[in-house]
Amino acid sequence: MMLSIAAVCLSAAVFIAAALLFSPASTLLIFCWNCFLKPIGKTGNQQTSLERFYKSQASIYDSTRKTLLKGRELMLRLAKSHLRFTSDMVWVDLGGGTGYNIEKMNEYIPLSQFKAIYLVDLSPSLCEVARKRFEAIGATNVFVHCRDVNEFELPDNQKAHLVTMSYSLSMIPNYHSTVDRAAALLHDDGLAGVVDFYVQSESSYTAKTNTLGGELHRHVNWLSRNFWRLWFEFDHVHLDPARRDYLEYRMGTIKSLNCRNKILGHIPYYVWVGCDKRNASDINYRHQLATESPFLAPRLPAASGSCENLLDLPVKSKGHDAAHVAMLQNMPYPSFYYQREIWRIYYDSQAAHHHQFNNQYIYAFTWEDPIEDHNILKFNSDDVVLAITSAGDNLLAYAALDKPPRRIHGVDMNPHQNHLVELKLAALRALSYDDIWMMFGEGKHPKFHELLVNKLAVHMSSPAFQYWFQVGEDTFSGAGLYDTGSTRWALRLVRWIFKICNIKAQVDALCDAKSIEEQKQIWNKQIRPVLLSPITRLAVCNSVFLWKALGVPMNQADCIETSLFQYIVDTLDPLIDTYRIGTENYFYYLCLNGRYSPKTCPSYITKRGYFNLSRRRSGLDGIRLHTDSINDVVERLTPGTVTIAIVMDHMDWFSPAGKEVDEEISQLHKALANGGRVMLRSSSTKPWYLKNFQIHGFAIEPAAVRKPGMAIDRVNMYASTWVCTKPGMQDLVI
Repeated sequence: MMLSIAAVCLSAAVFIAAALLFSPASTLLIFCWNCFLKPIGKTGNQQTSLERFYKSQASIYDSTRKTLLKGRELMLRLAKSHLRFTSDMVWVDLGGGTGYNIEKMNEYIPLSQFKAIYLVDLSPSLCEVARKRFEAIGATNVFVHCRDVNEFELPDNQKAHLVTMSYSLSMIPNYHSTVDRAAALLHDDGLAGVVDFYVQSESSYTAKTNTLGGELHRHVNWLSRNFWRLWFEFDHVHLDPARRDYLEYRMGTIKSLNCRNKILGHIPYYVWVGCDKRNASDINYRHQLATESPFLAPRLPAASGSCENLLDLPVKSKGHDAAHVAMLQNMPYPSFYYQREIWRIYYDSQAAHHHQFNNQYIYAFTWEDPIEDHNILKFNSDDVVLAITSAGDNLLAYAALDKPPRRIHGVDMNPHQNHLVELKLAALRALSYDDIWMMFGEGKHPKFHELLVNKLAVHMSSPAFQYWFQVGEDTFSGAGLYDTGSTRWALRLVRWIFKICNIKAQVDALCDAKSIEEQKQIWNKQIRPVLLSPITRLAVCNSVFLWKALGVPMNQADCIETSLFQYIVDTLDPLIDTYRIGTENYFYYLCLNGRYSPKTCPSYITKRGYFNLSRRRSGLDGIRLHTDSINDVVERLTPGTVTIAIVMDHMDWFSPAGKEVDEEISQLHKALANGGRVMLRSSSTKPWYLKNFQIHGFAIEPAAVRKPGMAIDRVNMYASTWVCTKPGMQDLVI
């Protein structure tokens, strides 16, 4: 505890030191006197109190707040990216002070694009600075009102398309009225943006996180909560959690970020963008969100635009249930209902099974071969596909086909796998091909953070945006995207071996080989003896490495019919004899190089795939992402609506002694249309659970079974691929 107190005291010292460091002597003396020494006292009048605090420092306010008031520019950029631009836009900045925000917004949106901008603040001194600022820049459409924000009304019954509050909500005593006023000023399609300090503990928000847009880093520890609350109260700035709570109760959350000012002792602050919580201007959109989980091919809403009676539907999604509860309690809808895109289906972020993944995805790329999927299944535009998400490469490969399935549902228990796919979807929607290639071909982008805020955020759910805002800059720099996820340890091991044994040049030669014969010679003479050495065998042939680095649980390892080392040999040797790594096999090119090549890469980052996905909206619009178990999703499906289910190697993970396989097969049988197919891969040449499919009435057929010396696809990591078909009507008649 003493160390923690010392750390907080040090933070306070840093706070003051920063002001001393970045300001002239006279400025910092004024700043320190007003902020740390001058008693404000009680006046009973908010305006008088504000003037005592600001009058002598109004002229230096902006120069002394750049380090302290973090997130203002971020809030403005998010607001700009989410605004629906019209020719008569009105902006109201409540507690706008010196007008810094308005002048700064001019860098993102020319102020001339607004019909009118209103700055409202109670401090005459700060308002005077604002007036001079706008006179200097010639902003004739900006109007400064020195009055209580709770009494401000727009002229001629106008409504604001944008309402912002920048570090003002924490300074207003009757904050309930302020939030109500902001909501009353807002246009039906309007946007609200807030940035402010906050303190909050996990126990105060866990019951309502589904309306908050995610909880990543929202918790503030006990010492920090109490220190910063007391520190700011000396200046009549109140950080009680109720202020943010009421904001998020009164409006719907579009984006929410929980941040720390690392320069000044990790002061907690949040950036929030929201809207009217009862905005019903897009009821058809909400109908889709409420029904997409249980109904893979939902009935269309009535032509009048009103919803059918969702309460009478025989099967309801979790999203529908959550929205219904919110309506009954007068709460906002779950944040997913306020997003621009409808890719991400509602999920309960507080469910225990989502917290087992240590805030990371397992796979940064997908191991299964989508070309073979198409060769086996022959996707067409009438198909409804249910598949495990993984890193989403295969979902995007199906969507990039010239005639993609009409609906592709990705299912994954790990929220972060779906965060990764959301990022890819948003990028395909918003970015140029060059940016796509840098992010997902090279795995690096020097301007990732800028792209995320300015272009990608509007196409992402709040939880996914939270995640990438926190980890994205590190992910897309350094070693890059493909050195992330749990499986990075396997790829690092390979690179370490190459480095220690000094064979990187030989690896490059393997990837540049002009023929299979040249490739085989390099492999057999120079790389295979190193990569498949006894030392490697010792490193990889243990249960810890299998699970932590390769994502292979013990049940799946038990399915292997040879020794694990022989299984690896039987995987790699035939590949070298069949596919040129540098031009035909992007899976192993990536493993060897940490990036893709334009000559060999997933179809969604080829120019043709990018064109199909970014220019023809049907491919991307058909994707839905479910963050749940297969059983939980399938349980809520309308029977007979799925034509293809792709479960990858998922069933290898089950125990033969358990009931999970039968439960899942039963649910799949119910969800599949007559003639519908389940495709699965296994580390066994004849998986033990095939008999379970037969018991449930499926016809079993091998699509590929691995034999010694033969590769069944470009990955060749599985011993077999199977198709299990539910009998069609003609089969039932016979």
